Amino acid sequence: RLFSPARRLPLPPSLRLSVFRFRFRFLSVLLTTVVATTAAPAIEFPDAAQPQLAATATGRVYLTFGRGPEIFIARSDDAGATFAPPVRVAALPSLMLGRRRGPRIAAHGDTVLITAMAGELFAFHSKDAGKSWRGPVLINDVPRSAREGLHALAVAPDGRLFTTWLDLRDIPGARTQLFASESADGGATWSANALVYRAPAGHTVCECCHPSAHFNARGDLAVMWRNGIDGARDMWSTTRLAGTKAFSPATKLGTGTWLLQACPMDGGSVFTSGDTFTTIWQRAGSVFLAQPGSPEIPLGPGTQPVAATLGSATHIFFQRGPDLIATRLSASVAPSPPAPHAQQARFPSLLALPDGRAILLAYEQGPAKGAVSVVVETLAP
Repeated sequence: RLFSPARRLPLPPSLRLSVFRFRFRFLSVLLTTVVATTAAPAIEFPDAAQPQLAATATGRVYLTFGRGPEIFIARSDDAGATFAPPVRVAALPSLMLGRRRGPRIAAHGDTVLITAMAGELFAFHSKDAGKSWRGPVLINDVPRSAREGLHALAVAPDGRLFTTWLDLRDIPGARTQLFASESADGGATWSANALVYRAPAGHTVCECCHPSAHFNARGDLAVMWRNGIDGARDMWSTTRLAGTKAFSPATKLGTGTWLLQACPMDGGSVFTSGDTFTTIWQRAGSVFLAQPGSPEIPLGPGTQPVAATLGSATHIFFQRGPDLIATRLSASVAPSPPAPHAQQARFPSLLALPDGRAILLAYEQGPAKGAVSVVVETLAP
């Protein structure tokens, strides 16, 4: 909350650079890296890929992952310490799996929703805490418009569901766009598709980077994606206040830019500290933390970053080469460099339990070519 707009004071131009330097140095001191401590033995799910985590307000945890054309879910009733054997939810012959393509999951009360891409965007929903499933329900209302296979899913405090995806419907002058749909009945039905963002004419949303979406405790919604404007592959975001329908004008995140004639296939993530949205993403192989309207904070070399806040600490994981790196922002631990957490590990998913008890981390592990497992760890605060 250091950079909350409510805390900013108008400054004369001569002081702005000094304040930015102070803020950067202050956050650099806060950047502390620890080898994350596990609070329970790691749990492995063999022959699995692209894990995602969700939890209810009571602390019931769900893990979803893909295995070939099949979607699985595993449930934990003890905050992730143990999981029941995974249950097959569905099989989609063309399930898109890999490089952040894969199922997404959200939970609220006894309702659990899984979305997945297989040429179209489908939803599967359960009203009994994952014991039985219904679906698929088609979400995109223009055939094949979601064929890129990259999407995000979020659940509001009142249980409303929101999904957004890279969309390729044929609109004159448009290329890849960002569309969305919502459900007020646990995923049984979905609203007409609505445009979230379209790049200026002649430009495009980055074609192969996944979008992110997240609600805060008030019900405000933030959406983030990578753009492709004038050759710059920079991160952008928009927000929608609780109780409203319109998104704010899209804004670029951070002050730097990345000129790249390709897609980095890395969309970062959005998380909250209190009611404040914070983003984490990579640019040119380096990871940055940024709040909308504030300069970015460099965290070092890496890709595929995720973050979650627990108490006064923000836990951060990202890839560096073949390994998974751990770091955290905290005012109570002496600073140290980012530390390796797991070898041959990639595509992390991170979840702060609602009661503040622990952080759950899931990731793929295994050789780049060969058998891959999903590993779930419970990390101490």
